[in-house]
Amino acid sequence: MKNNFILILIISLFIYYNVYAVDAVKKNISVGIIIDVSSFTTGCAKDFVISDVSNKKLKFTKGSIRVSCSEKGVCIDKYILSLPIKIESSNGIIFADSKPYRGYLTVKKAKNKINVINVLAIEDYLKGVLPKEAVCDWPVEALKVQALISRTYSIANLNRHLTQGFDVCSTTHCQVYGGAGVEAGSCNKAILDTRCEVLTYDGKFAQTVFHAICGGHTENPKYVWNWKDTPTYLKGVKCGYCTAIQNAKWEKTVDESFIREKLLNNDIGIIKKIKIKGKTPTGSAKELEILHSKGKLRLNAYQFRLAVDAWQKKSHVFNSIKKIGDKFYFKGKGWGHKVGLCQWGAKRMAEKGKIYKKILYHFYPGTKIENVIYK
Repeated sequence: MKNNFILILIISLFIYYNVYAVDAVKKNISVGIIIDVSSFTTGCAKDFVISDVSNKKLKFTKGSIRVSCSEKGVCIDKYILSLPIKIESSNGIIFADSKPYRGYLTVKKAKNKINVINVLAIEDYLKGVLPKEAVCDWPVEALKVQALISRTYSIANLNRHLTQGFDVCSTTHCQVYGGAGVEAGSCNKAILDTRCEVLTYDGKFAQTVFHAICGGHTENPKYVWNWKDTPTYLKGVKCGYCTAIQNAKWEKTVDESFIREKLLNNDIGIIKKIKIKGKTPTGSAKELEILHSKGKLRLNAYQFRLAVDAWQKKSHVFNSIKKIGDKFYFKGKGWGHKVGLCQWGAKRMAEKGKIYKKILYHFYPGTKIENVIYK
């Protein structure tokens, strides 16, 4: 009996500390989907209801209606409702500007305009994220990796847009979210197979940043975002799985005038030369020195990439930068900021038979996979 009591006590303590490590989080997430607008359309294939803070309710049959700003709140047909309002359907799918969303919508005041917010379960939210952040026909283990890091990122960044009245936005600033209309069976299965699983480090949610292609080695974020304290699991690891991918190497030609226009706030003249000044241990450029007719300018290489169109220069791993005539020729490798998970590397690992847990532990060494509890 005593031994049984000790066993129960040990199990209870394990459960307690396991829960404490990741803590309980709210079940729903609020996503800003239409920001700072004067009006939008909403509706449903079934009946739907709109209610305001005074519990005034408007009931509609299937179809769509327009919601517009007014001095007293919002105007719907001939009715005026006070903000915030809630829009929910009988079938769990509600439309906003012709796009379907799970859960319900809430509309809040944003200065003289309104923000449209989708409120839904985190697990349902992920169904609208994975198809936008991953490739749906990739191996299931790679999709499980993306499901778990997207879940962790979502929970770790709740309240990121608190001042605007929601948790996360629907753009690349947080994670791209497309609602119910983009869902895919393969991604939904990956979410279900990893339900409630998150990545933790030292009792806290890990910062599960990711990128497309690292080019051979992931990067320490101190060289990218000037982090002073870099978590051990993000200091960079050898990948080696993505180097043979078609997009691993890139070349781009950019007009001198285009670069100068993008760097207009730095008051630079005609650009004569761009030099790579120092490289990180993984081969990324640390800084670029821009020699121009008014002097010199030094910029963090990653910040230069963002300023001068990140789609044209896929990474800050510049192998060479040459000027011929009035154009600059960039050669480099990788795609993205190189920090955290390399998505194409994860894909190749999955194709070689690695399970999602092994892939995660490779790119985020020292982390743990734990189950979160929704409240």
